[in-house]
Amino acid sequence: MGSFRNNAVIKTSLYPRYTDPNYPVLDVNSPDMVCRTPDMSYQPTPFQIYSDDTLFLQFDMDTNPAIISDDKKGQHIWGPCIVYMAEASATSSALKWFKVFEYAGDKDRWCSESIALDGTVLQVPMKKNLKTGYYIVRTEIIGLNMADGLNSNGNNMGAQFYPSCGLIAFTNVHNRTKVPETTVSIPGVYKATDPSLLLKAGIFNTKAVSYTIPGPAEFDPPKRGHPYILLRPETFN
Repeated sequence: MGSFRNNAVIKTSLYPRYTDPNYPVLDVNSPDMVCRTPDMSYQPTPFQIYSDDTLFLQFDMDTNPAIISDDKKGQHIWGPCIVYMAEASATSSALKWFKVFEYAGDKDRWCSESIALDGTVLQVPMKKNLKTGYYIVRTEIIGLNMADGLNSNGNNMGAQFYPSCGLIAFTNVHNRTKVPETTVSIPGVYKATDPSLLLKAGIFNTKAVSYTIPGPAEFDPPKRGHPYILLRPETFN
């Protein structure tokens, strides 16, 4: 993950909780599914953001998990973009995740294709009813290029997971205190045999607009969907 930006156009680098930005997690039960590492001991200065803000997730080319080669016209990952949050904890097993954003793509491209080819920025509105606190924000791109079978151990042989995380200090300016009624554990939220991860028809016969994104329902979703989900990077120049 490149960086977080709020709607005041403040850019700051957030710590990555992984060692190799281009190395996917292949086992849905791996502890690396948390943030490409289960080690949550490092606590950096959090990124301040408010309930009326929008979080812009910009994936830089040199750390972009959707890129396999440096050539924009080269091979890239096909799949959805998902964002989870959890109240911050130094222990990964204590994190209770809830989904705050999901987007598979449009009739022409998967979400990850737009990121890879155009350097697209994800626009994630903050939850206006969420209680104030420190939260881990976890972005995830799922590569579905080879997600059409299981290996001998029963694990998905092709679905590739590219999670990365950052810490935010979230302030609800409206003094609202809503918390998710349903949370999930990571790892544990996915199964290798989930239809969204085991594409029996193959990626070339699966369209983003008809794809069912895996995981729980989005917490406190907007009534009219997410506006302006994808932005070009020149918006911030």
